[in-house]
Amino acid sequence: MVCAYGTDSVDCDAACATDDPSVQPACAHDEALRARQDEDDFAPGLESGGSGGTVGSWDGLIEARSAASGSVAERHFRVHVPASYRPDRPMPMLFVLGGFQVDLYFLPGYTELDRSSELSDVIVVYLQPEWRDFGSYWVFAWYVYNNAWSGGWEDNPDLDFMANLVSYLGGLYNVDLSRTFVSGHSRGAAMSVIATFERPDLFAGFCAQAGFLSSNGYDERILELGGDNVRAAYLIHGDADPDVPVSESDHLADTLESVGWTRDEHYAYRRLDEVTHFWQPQYNEMFLRFLIDHPLPEDEL
Repeated sequence: MVCAYGTDSVDCDAACATDDPSVQPACAHDEALRARQDEDDFAPGLESGGSGGTVGSWDGLIEARSAASGSVAERHFRVHVPASYRPDRPMPMLFVLGGFQVDLYFLPGYTELDRSSELSDVIVVYLQPEWRDFGSYWVFAWYVYNNAWSGGWEDNPDLDFMANLVSYLGGLYNVDLSRTFVSGHSRGAAMSVIATFERPDLFAGFCAQAGFLSSNGYDERILELGGDNVRAAYLIHGDADPDVPVSESDHLADTLESVGWTRDEHYAYRRLDEVTHFWQPQYNEMFLRFLIDHPLPEDEL
């Protein structure tokens, strides 16, 4: 269950051959290798067209809409491009959103997604929330409550940030536009749900770890939107979470099913015993493989 990456694969292979879910994290390395071998996953015609860009990690700024209509803010991001990147092969891209007051500089070590980027051949992008006035203090926080900006859900400032970033990075790198995903933890997980439902033309799916959707009323929004654009989702939540109760992910799963999503086909749910409010890096390769196996239909881009 705790095979280190790069060690003898015999024990991992034996564990992966069983149906016991408790040992499935041992399959992470095999999942990553399969991702490299599935060249047919990267179908032609879904390329963003970019061909340059730096391999490795770098930081950048981009402008996006702020809370008030017509206002603009500078938004920070960090990109990690794996050494395997080739301009002639479109590569999946994953956005990563932290929790409340979590800045992007903490995320690479916390999530261990730089390593997963190299293992699974995925461009990973860490996004910084906007620096916002919460009345008595200032904080980095995602826009997940509709009363925090002018306009409806579709006018969310973070959606403008993400859309601009998809366009910008797609111009630098050859991104697989059918495999652009959003992942997040806590408040970032809530934002990953919003992004996927509000921009189904951009995002093929999300991974929400310790997320929520009832406290901000987004469950009602999902019911309003309906099931015309079924995507892919990977939910992870511990039943001992003291900050966001696991009932939130239970409710998210129920809401997805109410609009036509099917468990294990359109979404997976890891409900973890005795786990608290933390990102679970042992599932990185598993959720990436699940999402990569669910590309956005070409005619819906």
